[in-house]
Amino acid sequence: MKINYKTFLFTITSYTLVIVYMLSFSFRFPLIGIEVERVHNDWIIKSFIYPEWADLNKVERGNIILEVDNKAIEARNDSMQYSIRSANSILLKDTLGNLRTIQINYSELPNQFLHVFIIPLVYFLINLAISIYLYTYKRTSFQSLNIFILYILTVSLTYSSVGASTQMDRLGMFIMSNGIILSLILLIHFLSNYLKSLNINLTFKVNKRFLYGILCTICLLTLFEMFNPVIIPFNTLLILVTFCVLILCAIFMLGISYIRYRKQQLLLLFLCLIVPFLPFVLLYILPMLLFNHFIVSSSVCALFLLFIPISLLLVNLPERLFDLDYQITKIRYYSLFSLTLAGLICAGIFSMMHIDLIDLLYIFLFVFILLVVALYFKEKMDYANRKLLYSPKGDYIHVVHKTIERIIKVTTVEELLDRFTEELSQQLAVSDVNIYIHSIVDGTVIKNDLPSAPVFNSNTIEKLRLGEIKKIGDLYIGCLHETLDQKYILTIEDKGKIYLKREELLCLELLIIYISNFIENTHLVEDLFNQLDSVQKLGKQYPSWLRKFVWIKLEDEKYQLAQELHDTILQEQIHLIREIDMIQDKRIPTEIQQLIQQQREYLVELNHQLRYYCEKLKPPLLEMQGLQAALDRLFAEIDQRADFSTIFEIEDIAVENAEIPLLIYRTVQELLNNAIKHSQATYVKIQLISTLNGFELVYFDNGVGCDLSENEQKNSMGLQGIKERIYAYNGFIQIESAPDEGMRVHIKIEEGNSYD
Repeated sequence: MKINYKTFLFTITSYTLVIVYMLSFSFRFPLIGIEVERVHNDWIIKSFIYPEWADLNKVERGNIILEVDNKAIEARNDSMQYSIRSANSILLKDTLGNLRTIQINYSELPNQFLHVFIIPLVYFLINLAISIYLYTYKRTSFQSLNIFILYILTVSLTYSSVGASTQMDRLGMFIMSNGIILSLILLIHFLSNYLKSLNINLTFKVNKRFLYGILCTICLLTLFEMFNPVIIPFNTLLILVTFCVLILCAIFMLGISYIRYRKQQLLLLFLCLIVPFLPFVLLYILPMLLFNHFIVSSSVCALFLLFIPISLLLVNLPERLFDLDYQITKIRYYSLFSLTLAGLICAGIFSMMHIDLIDLLYIFLFVFILLVVALYFKEKMDYANRKLLYSPKGDYIHVVHKTIERIIKVTTVEELLDRFTEELSQQLAVSDVNIYIHSIVDGTVIKNDLPSAPVFNSNTIEKLRLGEIKKIGDLYIGCLHETLDQKYILTIEDKGKIYLKREELLCLELLIIYISNFIENTHLVEDLFNQLDSVQKLGKQYPSWLRKFVWIKLEDEKYQLAQELHDTILQEQIHLIREIDMIQDKRIPTEIQQLIQQQREYLVELNHQLRYYCEKLKPPLLEMQGLQAALDRLFAEIDQRADFSTIFEIEDIAVENAEIPLLIYRTVQELLNNAIKHSQATYVKIQLISTLNGFELVYFDNGVGCDLSENEQKNSMGLQGIKERIYAYNGFIQIESAPDEGMRVHIKIEEGNSYD
């Protein structure tokens, strides 16, 4: 079901308010944990949860507690033991009879403040950010978004209530008892919907009404135990058993689905959403059920829940959440590396400092998470700064990358060789880099299209293989490219003696392989243009391979469109069908009417999307009502989308070629889209003028403009596409622009004329 803005805002606000209350309660009342027993109407200290705090404040076993927060201890008359869970101050009498008032501050309980306030707060903020991100950017593509958002927010709420629950706050106890069950029910609900969207048929069907019925039962028992503490042990046992059963159910769903369908996204779901709960089950719940004593406290086990938002962030929500095998491998590799290193670090710390195992576990978790995040961060930084990460002098991969980047856009072999020699001379810091063409047939040598005296022995050249580099005296020579009758010979020399290191030679050999391929491909492109020019001049039919290429490209476009429609409109329709099926099960008329209205709005939105795709493929008015009507419709749409005003003067165009109106429409469309994306203009003016045998199109905007030389180097797809479209019809195009001076485009096409 699609979640609307008001519902989302209400959900976020409600969870935030309750979590703020839970955290504020934990902040106002530190958990002190003093166990006392009644001896002759005096409450004597028996033990401490935090012995470090007791040592710091010189509180000892045997001291008498007189007041807690300026009040006497309130316990039943027949009670012999009592636990002081939270307090801001205590009044005690020591063994010498001295009275002391001790203020309890979180500064003396740093670990507790971290566990019950800082970590839950950070955890909630992360999950809140994820929820807002998903709703803002992914609400049309993320399956069962509403269930997933409720799931991560409920986990945050449950985690935030740990402190208040430990201090016996009734709301905190209620949320803690029911939140852990609700979290897993929402998780199973989400997994059920998601597996259904993958067309995975479960061997058993999850009865959601039964699951939520169990939750309601536990809620009622939790409320009832506040008035009748006798059922507390039973309800606690029920909650723990239910939790284990739900975890096993989720594991079974994903496990069976993965075994049957082998979809890697299921494994990723298991790692991100199931594994963080396992320490709570294995180290706390099962030991409590079997031995009535936990191995690790619930607050420590809850730390593993941090892996839910962290793992989701690491796989780049949610584009890579469910479909990249690469992410699975990377998580496994980074985790194994971080696990080993964190274990070695903690083993060293333990051997040198002999700290408590619980504190060592904290350190291990912190180091492990820090290492995983650092590895991901390093990967991103290395990629972002790969051109600046190392100095060019020692970074030979940088040399290869930079050289290829500079020469990859050339269109002729001559320009390619000139650019290559310039780059090589700069990168290797040598004075002379030359390329000779050696004829295998007659042994002649050509340099820069002119005959040249040989600077090397012909026998040496004939034995030189492609990519091989030899040092002859103070000269390095290599075979750059080879054909049936020619060899391109590269020579490198310097005014002084030259010596290339082994790494530089390997880098040079790699570059030669690239350049040889570039030369081959550039020759093919030149031959292709020559062939097409000759075909056009002779008026012959285009070759069969070109028609085949056009047909293949047309099929590719059809496939892309089909895929886009499948991923958007078709998926939305499938979702809509399922929603309509659910409406059939409703019994309340008002609810049915509300759902029908929502689905109607959904259908209208789908209709707009489909209409957009159809108009994108073929302007609807162009064929039926002509160019003028199609452009008027286009200008009206642009007025709704753009921040600038549009001034247009359109004349009727009379041409014999039926393709010209479509050419004009696509050109104007591309110019206006370019203006919306880049111009930042306040107005755009378009003139379409009819000429004797064609038309002139003039575009002008008062926007930020651009440096055309830089724009050409960036190979702007918008302007480049317009140029190619105009040149295909032997047209003339002139683009004038400069920074802060707007842009002017003048296009002219005359049928039967050429502007080459």
